[in-house]
Amino acid sequence: MNVTSPATSVLDEVRMWPGVSTQPTPRGSTAIVFEGHELGHVHADRGTLDLPLSDDRRAKVLAAARAKAWFENWVTQRLSNDGDAEDGIALLRESYDELRAGRDR
Repeated sequence: MNVTSPATSVLDEVRMWPGVSTQPTPRGSTAIVFEGHELGHVHADRGTLDLPLSDDRRAKVLAAARAKAWFENWVTQRLSNDGDAEDGIALLRESYDELRAGRDR
């Protein structure tokens, strides 16, 4: 039986989005990048997704307990199960769609 970790599920999904690439970081995580903007990064070894969010989005995500405050405008989300992975993908997709919309203006 081949079981995919939640971190791998997140990375596999975002790699399919047009214009998105992933690359290793010096600290051992995998950055998710769209047109030079980091959407976030996954620490597969500790099962977390870290994302930079605008102040208003960050406040909403924290209020809904979808992630925890990390530093400055970043949040961190545990990737413990498939539900966490789905929510992490949704958060990344919101950032991706926001950047794409800004680019198309």
